[in-house]
Amino acid sequence: MTAMKTLHIDYSKCIGCETCEFVCRFVHSTPRIMMTRTTDGLMMPLYCRHCEDPNCARVCKQGAITRDAHGAMVLEPLKCRGCVSRACMLACPFAAMLETDKGVMLTKCDLCAERRGRGMGPACVDMCPCGAISHADASELAALDTPEARAAEALVLAHIRPGSGPSGAKGS
Repeated sequence: MTAMKTLHIDYSKCIGCETCEFVCRFVHSTPRIMMTRTTDGLMMPLYCRHCEDPNCARVCKQGAITRDAHGAMVLEPLKCRGCVSRACMLACPFAAMLETDKGVMLTKCDLCAERRGRGMGPACVDMCPCGAISHADASELAALDTPEARAAEALVLAHIRPGSGPSGAKGS
């Protein structure tokens, strides 16, 4: 297996332009990154962190969420079909499991598996106009974790998990 990479969004750089969601919708027809608006009016993308020990995969009774050869957590739609529990949606501390407009199916980021198979990176990384989105491995994440990024992420996590505070469940 190659070095595991994940998405990292520096919310202190994000301008809420929705480019990541639109390019994801273009590439996948159903976006796998979703913009949301906080009660304060801040637009921010919700995305899969491809956690080391993901809650979503742990609670999925269908075995539909697995790690691919590159380390990305991917959803196998055929295994997901028919599940009505939505336990993975409730278990994800980052609100990254998304309902599609195609009935009861869910979707999530797969780090643009098809593009990665052709030697390209995730489309949202390539198209972000302010450089807020990175496709980074564990050794690069520490450098991206600036005080500004941590403070902005704490605001986002407080929106996703009210009352949980900034500590949250990073990498759960």
